[in-house]
Amino acid sequence: MLILKSELMGIYKANDFTDKNTGVKTIGRTKIQLLEKQTMKDGSLKLVVLDISIPENKKHLYTKEKIGKIVEVEVSTIGDVRYYGI
Repeated sequence: MLILKSELMGIYKANDFTDKNTGVKTIGRTKIQLLEKQTMKDGSLKLVVLDISIPENKKHLYTKEKIGKIVEVEVSTIGDVRYYGI
């Protein structure tokens, strides 16, 4: 498990999805948007918004009142992840 600490920019529910082959409907998950600030080699600042899906039982931790504030989010990884020293 990793913990991301970043500014909460928004909260939304992803669209529901229906599989065209099976007709099975998947309900869209609640997602939060976190602002990541990356300092570039020339000193400029690159802003990146990360969309992270949140389990139903943790939705109450991320409310509209927390938008614009720093939050901590427990995350795991999917697929390839690269790490580098800072």
